[in-house]
Amino acid sequence: MSRTNIVLQINKDLVTGDLQLPSLPKVTLMVREAVANPNQDLSSLAKVVQTDPAFCGYLVNSANSPLYRGIGELHNVQQALSRLGMKTTQNLAMTYAARSLFKPRNRALSTWLTAIWKQSTLVAALAKVMAQHSQGFDPDEALLAGLLQDIGMLPLLDKAARDVALINDAAAVDALLKQHSARVGAAVLRHWGMAVSFQNVAKHRENWLREHDGEADLVDLISLARIHSYIGQPQMQVLPRIHQLPAFRKLELGELGPSLSYRFIEQAGDSIRETQLSLS
Repeated sequence: MSRTNIVLQINKDLVTGDLQLPSLPKVTLMVREAVANPNQDLSSLAKVVQTDPAFCGYLVNSANSPLYRGIGELHNVQQALSRLGMKTTQNLAMTYAARSLFKPRNRALSTWLTAIWKQSTLVAALAKVMAQHSQGFDPDEALLAGLLQDIGMLPLLDKAARDVALINDAAAVDALLKQHSARVGAAVLRHWGMAVSFQNVAKHRENWLREHDGEADLVDLISLARIHSYIGQPQMQVLPRIHQLPAFRKLELGELGPSLSYRFIEQAGDSIRETQLSLS
């Protein structure tokens, strides 16, 4: 099937609701439901988490990581939940889901999925640091938005992988992702019941000149983090200058200016690397 035919099929499936979208792991859905229940506490949440041993290990490792590390090493889920709290645990359940979905399932997709996840972790790490230097943003929410921004690439890659000629044509696959991942990503996050703010991130993450009324929003933060992630890469040559982005003007990042973007990344380098390592 040619790229044109795949695009036509994707458009049709989006309209009819027949596009096969990735599903969240059962434990992620259970954690979300538990956190939304006002009658649930950390003890009852622990029982939910313990239904998935792999997620248990992930939570304990996360609680001991540089992102959340406190005094002393934790050894069990109850201790991890006490340190993390319910909201962070819910965000980590989504992070766990995203990471599992981007694990290569076959050789044809391995290079693509690995590269996309690596880029997503960089954007997420940058977004978290920027959120810590801005007013009105939750760093953990910024991190999650950075990880989920490219989720629309998954269904597209699954479609492309069914055609040997297409999946081996890097330029054609790249064009497919660039042209359609935003709309598909918004559809995936809507399918998952994610907030509209996350859906908008997927939809507008590369709408560099996006204007809107009011204060800076999550799309602004992720767009700025995303364009910073391209510094030193070839695609930076065809993108707007950072100070030309409306998002740049809306966000307050201290002394960060066009000439100081490299310095910002350099100064936050340790934090960015630690975050990426924790997500890898």
